[in-house]
Amino acid sequence: ARDESTPEVKVKLLEKKINDLLEESVFAAQRLEYSLSLEKAKECVQKERSLSRMKEQSTLADTIAPNSDLSFAVLFNLAVQYTNADMYSEAINTYQSIIKNRTFTNTGRLKLNIGNIYFKQNNYPKAIKFFRMALDQIPTIQKDLRYYRIFFALLKIMQNIGLSFVRLNQFADAITSFEYIMSEKIDSMTAFHLIVCSYALGDRPQMKQHFAKLLEVVSDDTFEDKYAMHADIGDDNLANH
Repeated sequence: ARDESTPEVKVKLLEKKINDLLEESVFAAQRLEYSLSLEKAKECVQKERSLSRMKEQSTLADTIAPNSDLSFAVLFNLAVQYTNADMYSEAINTYQSIIKNRTFTNTGRLKLNIGNIYFKQNNYPKAIKFFRMALDQIPTIQKDLRYYRIFFALLKIMQNIGLSFVRLNQFADAITSFEYIMSEKIDSMTAFHLIVCSYALGDRPQMKQHFAKLLEVVSDDTFEDKYAMHADIGDDNLANH
């Protein structure tokens, strides 16, 4: 039988417990049981901290590398579950703690999540700030098939920025974002957004121009439908306002 009193085995057992709790939290969220998913997420964080202390207090610190992937997953899930529970300040603080932790890599994309939270809170200036910061994290790419996910993520962020400007009644700035999208990939929803923004500005020539673009679009070939990304704010478009 395995000796469960050794530090190595204790670490393995605790890591398994954390992974099990993480899975339970995610599944609870999928069932829309957000209170339970948040409870499990918090328990995950507590267990992960206990794991770190266990490693530090034993002789394992020099032999077992920190499990940064597990630490990231636990904190990221906590931020997601805070968001699901509408605890937005806690979610933002958790995302910020991940971004500031230098042991984690490629965390800049989480600024998009923070931007989405500010959008939900109707804090559009801050939403735009974080959307733009997230945009800076996207590398310069060539638009070929290998980079389509990054390319369409960029377009979705630009759409989020445009919608934020609309909420601020800054239609000229919104048009700039939407026109960038249209210059890269013509789609019907963005063309519609441009028509509405031009109408709000009383710019009839631009309305006609964007309507002509709308007529060019094949209705079943919009990037929102074919390339839905986690970057979406949601079903938030000008048709709803």
